[in-house]
Amino acid sequence: MFSIMFDTNKAPPVVPKEGDLYKEVTIGGKTFRLFYGYYEEFEREGQYNDPMPIYPDLQEEPIFTDDGEPIITAIQDVCEHYSGKPNAIGDGCIDCLFFEQCEELFGICKNKSRKQVSEIQTNVQDE
Repeated sequence: MFSIMFDTNKAPPVVPKEGDLYKEVTIGGKTFRLFYGYYEEFEREGQYNDPMPIYPDLQEEPIFTDDGEPIITAIQDVCEHYSGKPNAIGDGCIDCLFFEQCEELFGICKNKSRKQVSEIQTNVQDE
């Protein structure tokens, strides 16, 4: 009777391990593999020390969509083109008018001045 009311046969949740694949995400033609881990050594300590999905540092190593727009994360620091949304409560890219949300914490910066134009596109435009 209790097994009907409470699913006693249910396995406990699996706790991810550092290095386990969290998810594969494709944004603007670029694929990112997110793994569980830690950003800082101190995050391994304490009661809540389970690894978390680690996002690439797209400020340090920018990656652009196939259309030349910068792929960013909602949690990264803002750039010089930041323009806050009305009622923004933070100061991350997620609060910028140019931030277009994609999957997970990824987004695309829609500020035209940050768009990367390839030489092929430039040559076509010049003709």
